Amino acid sequence: MLTLLIGIIVLVGAGYLGFVFYQRRTIKMATDVYENKRDLNKIPLDDEFALAKKMNLTGESHKKYDQLYNKYQHYKNQMLPNIDEGIAAVKEDGKGINFLKTKSDWQSANQAIADADATLKEIQAGLAQLYDLNKQHKLALEELEKKYKRLREDILNKNESFGPSIDSLEKMLSDIEGTFDEFTQLTKSGDPNSAEEVLSDLNNSTDKLESYMGRIPKLYQLLSKEFVEQVDEITSGYKELKGKQYNFPNDKFDETLKGISDQIKVNTNKLKTLEVDSVEKATQDIADRIDKLYDAIEKEFQARPKVEKNTKIIGQYIEHVRKQNSDLQLRLETLNKSYILNHQEIENNHQFDQQIATIEKKYQDEVNAMQNGTAVYSTIDADQTHMIKELGQIESEQKDLFSATVKLPEQEQAARNALAKFDLAMRNTKRRIDNHNLPGLSNDYQDAFTAVIREINHLDDAMNQPQIDVDDISKQLTIIQSDMDTLDEKTNQLIDDATLAEQTMQYANRFIGSNSEIAAASKTAQMYFDQKYDYEQSLNIISKALEKQSSGMFAKIKDDYFNAKKHLKTEKTDEDES
Repeated sequence: MLTLLIGIIVLVGAGYLGFVFYQRRTIKMATDVYENKRDLNKIPLDDEFALAKKMNLTGESHKKYDQLYNKYQHYKNQMLPNIDEGIAAVKEDGKGINFLKTKSDWQSANQAIADADATLKEIQAGLAQLYDLNKQHKLALEELEKKYKRLREDILNKNESFGPSIDSLEKMLSDIEGTFDEFTQLTKSGDPNSAEEVLSDLNNSTDKLESYMGRIPKLYQLLSKEFVEQVDEITSGYKELKGKQYNFPNDKFDETLKGISDQIKVNTNKLKTLEVDSVEKATQDIADRIDKLYDAIEKEFQARPKVEKNTKIIGQYIEHVRKQNSDLQLRLETLNKSYILNHQEIENNHQFDQQIATIEKKYQDEVNAMQNGTAVYSTIDADQTHMIKELGQIESEQKDLFSATVKLPEQEQAARNALAKFDLAMRNTKRRIDNHNLPGLSNDYQDAFTAVIREINHLDDAMNQPQIDVDDISKQLTIIQSDMDTLDEKTNQLIDDATLAEQTMQYANRFIGSNSEIAAASKTAQMYFDQKYDYEQSLNIISKALEKQSSGMFAKIKDDYFNAKKHLKTEKTDEDES
């Protein structure tokens, strides 16, 4: 029983303590809401509306002011009382124990304060915008007034520089003045919103006028003075050059000058209606056309002294190349009696004649044109450059042809010297073979020897013809030299084989009585040597038999032979040199 009583007392105590904590928390919530409300009163909107009212706003600006003021009255008359009611509800709910309702009232009160705060900031921003717009318009008014006065002074003081554009510029300035007065009136009357629309048009118009006034004087200067003076200068220069017998390719000077003059007039009239962009584009086209005429005059003026100088040089050059070709023709005719010309030398010489004749005709036509006053010097200059190049090419080819033909007698003499050398070499070859007293020569060697003799005789016949074919002779020389080198190798081989065979058989004779195999080999080798003249086979048979009897003996015989031969050759060389 006592325990139950104690439990009841504890529960009652806990409930009391919870209630006390809840009341204190509710009081704090109400206090926080109240403090948040006090922050709203820190924004001095009453003073700001009073200042805005002094601006004497009208029109759209006044409407905006009224909207902001009505919104402020709504804030004061409805939003603030609603906030006070919300705070009171929170305090009242705190006396009971309805926790959910207390929290809901507290949230509503805080939301009302947040909405009120957003409204105040919106109102404050709107008022600031009115102040700033009014201030900007006043500054714009001052700036525009300065610019307008400057433009008006420029039109008055520099009216001649605008030429036919002056009336349209003054009309444009007058229209801007009317718009400026409207903007000034709207600004002073306190209607910055309406003034803002007018300001945009005014700025565009003023900028456009300022742009025209900056660009037109230069355009008018070009059209009224520079272009006119240039056209007059070109006309005068053209007439003067024509009087001095200058001519121009596809001459359309008169037509072009008239077209430029017409363009100048058309675009001068366009300045009256302020078609500035179109005039700028046209002046660039006019300038380009004038530059081309100047270039054409300059080109002819510079070409003439160059042509007059080169005319004499080219005439001499043509004579030089023609004389050189005539000399070359005479030389070729002489050479053609003694030599066969295989490389179209005569045809090339005739081709040079034709080329020179073509160049000379064009050259003479242009000299005639200069004499009768119809020459276009820039065209002749280009032609002369080409003529000099062609004549240089002809001269170079003439030299090459001359160099080739001048070698023919030298080549003939070299061939005759080679022929004599070949004949001597063949005599020496025959003498070498005869000195060895060989029993005979193989058919293969005799065929090779006879073939070289036949080739030398054929060369000798070719060299004794009325017309020598140097190309064919050169080919024969190459073939003979190759065949003689081969024959020389065969001769050396033949003599070496024969000599070694004799020496080996002589050495083998000492074994004939004691060695039947060597005796048989010696007999066979002697048969190949004396009857078949196959000295290589003879040596092969006896050397193999001797090696079987006495290994290394043939190698020694061979080494002794070649060493002796080498020594003999060295002695002979020394004798020849001494």
